[in-house]
Amino acid sequence: MAFGDIDIPFFHQSGFVRKKCHVSGLWFWTRDKNRDTCGDTVADEYTFIGNPLIPGFDERGKALIDKMREIFLKFFEERNHQRITPYPVIARWRDDIHLTIASIADFQPDVTGGVIPPPANPLTISQPCIRLTDVAAVGRSGRHLTTFEMMAHH
Repeated sequence: MAFGDIDIPFFHQSGFVRKKCHVSGLWFWTRDKNRDTCGDTVADEYTFIGNPLIPGFDERGKALIDKMREIFLKFFEERNHQRITPYPVIARWRDDIHLTIASIADFQPDVTGGVIPPPANPLTISQPCIRLTDVAAVGRSGRHLTTFEMMAHH
């Protein structure tokens, strides 16, 4: 089942209309009655909540990611957090999950259970994560991924 095929009362009650994208041919739901594209095509500028650019960042692609990560980690380092190296995405230290799905997974169960001390306290990390719960949506949108970096401070 595609997302556009889902038809539940909530959509109608909340003012959504079902439309067919004139570029991709896919059905989608929107509150914008004038919209004629699904938002997932080359005809649509990539935006995040209506803001296509991030103020203060002129970089794109990997350079943007690297700069954002560095600014985040440096912010917490300046506030006495120790930067730690990311853990592997294969959670070998866990017997209940196979993949590192969040930064806190790095410290479970031993650190959070009080068995061993944390590697630093407080700490900051940018942890690559893999989540497979969104697999069905990958490719339908640039917003549905299976990997991401969770920037965190603990």
